[in-house]
Amino acid sequence: MAENGNLQVNVVTPKGPVTSQETDALTAPGELGEFEILPGHVPFLTSLHPGVLILGESKVDAVFAVSRGYLRVDRSGEIEVLVESAVAGDKVDREAAESHRDEISRELEAWKDKPRDGEWQTLKDRHDWAQAQLDAHARV
Repeated sequence: MAENGNLQVNVVTPKGPVTSQETDALTAPGELGEFEILPGHVPFLTSLHPGVLILGESKVDAVFAVSRGYLRVDRSGEIEVLVESAVAGDKVDREAAESHRDEISRELEAWKDKPRDGEWQTLKDRHDWAQAQLDAHARV
């Protein structure tokens, strides 16, 4: 936890750090739904679903689209968000994300009568990543 009682949040992708900042709360897209972390939270590790990561509660400090990954709260209260991809909501190319989502939606529609396998899950994750970008863009 940061010295002033806030959370220290680090968002990292394989390409490197995306942000490292203090905030009063974090809202993240968990596998079972959205959850919030406040200062003093117990240590834990959870997986993330593609969605919107929001830093700040009393004042929104930042909004990011994040892909599948993990979030860890350590004993000191520091939060590590480790994801394959992350982009600030104000940096999203809305038209490209919309086009990508629509293209993948058509591909997913072709799977409706087929068993869902790893290929389907990859398509679904790509669809959800595109939707996460659109949702993050809409939040800023």
